[in-house]
Amino acid sequence: MNIEREETGTLTATLKLKLLPEDYAPGVEKALKEQRKSAVLPGFRPGQVPMSIIKKKVGRAILVNEVDRLIDANLKDYIQTNAIKVLGQPLPKKEEIAANNWDEPGEFTFAYELGMAPAVEIELNDKIGVAYPVVDVNDELVQKEIDDMQRRFGSVEDAEVSEENDLLLGDMIELNADGTIKEGGLMNSATMSLEFIKDDTTRRSLVGKSKGNEVVLDPHKVSRDHEDLARMLGVEHEQVHAITSQFMFRIAEVKRMARVPVDQALFDRVYGKDAVTDEASFREKVREGLGNMFKRDSDRIYQRMVMKKLYEKSQVDLPDSFLKRWIQETSKEPLTLEKIEADYGNYADGLKRQLVQDTVIEKYGLEAKGEEMDAFAERYVTDQFLQYGMPEPDGEQLQQMAARVLGDREQVMRMRNSIVEQKLNTHLKALLSPKENKVSFDAFVTLAKNG
Repeated sequence: MNIEREETGTLTATLKLKLLPEDYAPGVEKALKEQRKSAVLPGFRPGQVPMSIIKKKVGRAILVNEVDRLIDANLKDYIQTNAIKVLGQPLPKKEEIAANNWDEPGEFTFAYELGMAPAVEIELNDKIGVAYPVVDVNDELVQKEIDDMQRRFGSVEDAEVSEENDLLLGDMIELNADGTIKEGGLMNSATMSLEFIKDDTTRRSLVGKSKGNEVVLDPHKVSRDHEDLARMLGVEHEQVHAITSQFMFRIAEVKRMARVPVDQALFDRVYGKDAVTDEASFREKVREGLGNMFKRDSDRIYQRMVMKKLYEKSQVDLPDSFLKRWIQETSKEPLTLEKIEADYGNYADGLKRQLVQDTVIEKYGLEAKGEEMDAFAERYVTDQFLQYGMPEPDGEQLQQMAARVLGDREQVMRMRNSIVEQKLNTHLKALLSPKENKVSFDAFVTLAKNG
């Protein structure tokens, strides 16, 4: 097979492929012989069907499959050998395919358009000016965590009158526009946790209520999302979109989480027997735990902020026209040009950011290595055994189980991403030596969302 490359733009090219009969004939003949061995037709003994009949029945399909196989293998080999960083996938030029005569095979020609990744210039140094975000774990945050622990290990009790954080059990009953109960309308038992109702007016309307009280409300304002509302009303998700009625919530029970006291029993339940023996040490332990918990998020946010800064400083061009065609031709659902144009900006932005990160990983040698993947897979298997209280495997058994994990492409990708992310975090902090920026918990959450 002959492949010629024609540059068609700064980041685009066309690969022209020429196949001669000597390229595809051996594979076609082999496949035809295999078909003949298994062919069963009336009037012929198994394996004795004339080759002329085999060719007439499946010859064209076998030819097409063999040509496709050769094109795929040779395209991949050419791209890899020439270190071409392709964006998307090669797009076949349909007019070239149509010009080939499959009924009288001879020389075949094909052409594939390529979109290529740009060269991205990256330099990491301490002038990048990105601070490392750290949560200010103050007394208020520590107390909030302790309050949560008290409730987590507490017990549910009956209450007479509802308060801000109580749980209400009752019936949701659909109403007519005039406030009367709708005949044949929806009616379903439901549970509401008042602390998670975001609408203040609705939440306040449910506070101070007792068993038997009735409250008229908008069902969309007491649910987290449409899935939650569908469960609350006992309907399918699709039906939720058409619900515009008000509902009556008739309270059947008021439940309250009774908190456990901050004492030795709580210390032992959280940290183990006698690991902490006084409240001051308990609070410091909670503070330390929160700091460690937020550190993982700090690493993730810092990495994202650095990549954003590098992206903003870099000039990253893309083969836009090619990518738009590629999106349209490879989409599972039909897409109009208007839809592609409307969404392309976000797609291109995400792709450019990924190219910047890939450049950093390649330039500084942060890709996951084979031995790192092996070690990660063995740790993963061991952790799975320990999680269920089983003795961890070792030796040959551990290696065999790790090999099975490494045979799963999705698992491999997750492991690779975990290793690369850890190496990237370590490298960025070591190379850039960022200053810490202590921020409030609310500011940290905002950074996590938008940083």
